Amino acid sequence: MPVNHNKDAGLSAKAPAVECNNLKLKVKKKIILDGISFQIPQGSLTGLLGPNGAGKSSLLRIISGLTAADSGSAHIFGKPAGVQCLGELSMLPDRSNLPGWLTVREWLGFAGGIYPDWDEAKAQELLRELSVSPESQISAMSRGEEARLQLLTCLSRQAPLVILDEPFTGVDLISRERIASAVVGELADGARTFLIATHDIREMELLFDRLILIGEGQIQSIEDVELLRQSGKSVESRYREVFA
Repeated sequence: MPVNHNKDAGLSAKAPAVECNNLKLKVKKKIILDGISFQIPQGSLTGLLGPNGAGKSSLLRIISGLTAADSGSAHIFGKPAGVQCLGELSMLPDRSNLPGWLTVREWLGFAGGIYPDWDEAKAQELLRELSVSPESQISAMSRGEEARLQLLTCLSRQAPLVILDEPFTGVDLISRERIASAVVGELADGARTFLIATHDIREMELLFDRLILIGEGQIQSIEDVELLRQSGKSVESRYREVFA
């Protein structure tokens, strides 16, 4: 039986899944984020798009509580981002951090012990959907296989917010299709919110509800994708307008 996360986790029906207000971040003398503000409604799929070095990964790390902003605020379902929100979000980082010395089966057993919201039935279902062999040694997996395993790990938790940082980087065509299909399956009941940073616009174009276009550490545009389509534009064409 699917879990209604908004109800079971006591999440406010009114609070945005993510809310950022005037976030600023500087590393040494370089400005990484400069006055970032936006909201993401619950149950939506938002694309965070922008060129390399735009600040996407840094922004996701702040939202996930892994990095502290210099100023401004980030909230998850109305709560300040940080350790207290770790149970409400599941993040796929832009670089693999899986233990290569384990097999997939061993890793999933380990993950089931460290994540209180782990759904073993979902993990087994995703093993089949994403074509991941439980006997594979993680260190011997291809980039595409490892990307599918990372997504499986994210989606096997019951966290209501899923953050994916470049899930398609270096991934083959078949893996891309399987990853996109798995995301579609998770969107069916509207219980989860997705925030996905990606350069692979065409792979996700038909799935996005909203776009946040970020460049040079600043929000360049926020778009409702349905309104874009009604105006005769695509996600890709709007991206080119903003960044070309």
